[in-house]
Amino acid sequence: MTERWRDLAGSVGVLDPGARNAITDVPGVRVGHSQAESGQRTGVTVIDPPALPASAGVAVVNGTGVLNAYLEIDEVGFMRTPVYLCGTHAVGTVIQAAITESGHGPQNVVLPVVGECDDGDLADSRTTTAGDVSRALAALGLEVAEGSVGAGTGMILFDFPGGIGTASRAVGGHHVGVLLLCNFGDRERLDLMGATLPPAGHPASADGSCIAVCATDAPLSAQQLRRLALRPLLGLARAGSYGGEGSGEIGLAFNTGASGDVPNSDLSPYFAAAYEAAHEAVLNCLVAARPAERLDGTMQDGFPLDAVRRIVRERAG
Repeated sequence: MTERWRDLAGSVGVLDPGARNAITDVPGVRVGHSQAESGQRTGVTVIDPPALPASAGVAVVNGTGVLNAYLEIDEVGFMRTPVYLCGTHAVGTVIQAAITESGHGPQNVVLPVVGECDDGDLADSRTTTAGDVSRALAALGLEVAEGSVGAGTGMILFDFPGGIGTASRAVGGHHVGVLLLCNFGDRERLDLMGATLPPAGHPASADGSCIAVCATDAPLSAQQLRRLALRPLLGLARAGSYGGEGSGEIGLAFNTGASGDVPNSDLSPYFAAAYEAAHEAVLNCLVAARPAERLDGTMQDGFPLDAVRRIVRERAG
């Protein structure tokens, strides 16, 4: 079984995770990844709700990024396709492929939900194809690989390898799950149990970004989902993100059933769940991702797993 943050350092926050500690703890939600057939370190990730359209909301901390269909979701309160994630220069290809995969004809317009982060230090995401999208859809399932997979293959996180991270929390009889496409952070700002890490040998060439996807089976309204969508982005800040000038921190939240039965006075546990799950998802991504060669021929620094283990032993006394 792949090692995760809890295996190294214990729990994050105070709420209990779901059985998989992944976004797929929300019943009916599935995730699929594909690697680019071109051989470039890029790919596609799909998060699929059990039924569409799904009530949804969006939130932004810093908007230098793309989430296609953002305006429609903000206007009407639902999304009509799965969520597709990819490298920045693959957005056009993935939108076109998602339209084809939706089965909608020319008289039934659909705006696919497509989010991106820039993997240009490690990959040429212009090589992404419609076939990569089809294979991600074919791979949809309940187990969620993390780190350098799918859309996350060429991403950077605190100047370590980045990519996909996921976690979940139980709230009463419901679940809140988060999946992140992590491509952000300055090494010196990573909050890692008080540890001082060596400076990055090769800092990222540009401000990074994150697309945060949050799912729940709680009956939240579109307005409540818009508020929920902000909370994973607060979890990024807990890990050490400050939302740099050129970064894009964009959140999307959707539910998987009926909407509108939870009073606003009862929302705080769901907000806390999304915040905690996102913080842990960042750490899970760091543990899972593996270093690779950049396009300029240099190697990424590996995340210091042994240093984390040493800190945990020292704290245990």
